[in-house]
Amino acid sequence: MKKKKNNKLINIIFLMLFMSFLVIYFSEITGYYEYQNHKKTTLTEEQIRKFESDVENGKEVDLNQYLVVENKNYNNKLSKAASKLSDGISNVVKKGVESTFKFLSNLVEE
Repeated sequence: MKKKKNNKLINIIFLMLFMSFLVIYFSEITGYYEYQNHKKTTLTEEQIRKFESDVENGKEVDLNQYLVVENKNYNNKLSKAASKLSDGISNVVKKGVESTFKFLSNLVEE
């Protein structure tokens, strides 16, 4: 009976790890990360016109001069609270994973 419970727990853990892997894998395959980076480095119509006029006038062109980099400050009470909550959850999950692997190592040693 105890062995059946342990096997079921191990199966659930590996299933969760496999599902996490699949989510990360498919987000990489579909280009989600590249799309997020693409949104950060877009040119506005005004910058495109400025670039084209500089090219027509024969000026030396550096693409970094025309990129818009928006540095938004999202710090507020809610984001700070969410960050603290996230850190707390991270610590709990870390301790849970450590104890799970310690438990699994004890099972293997027996």
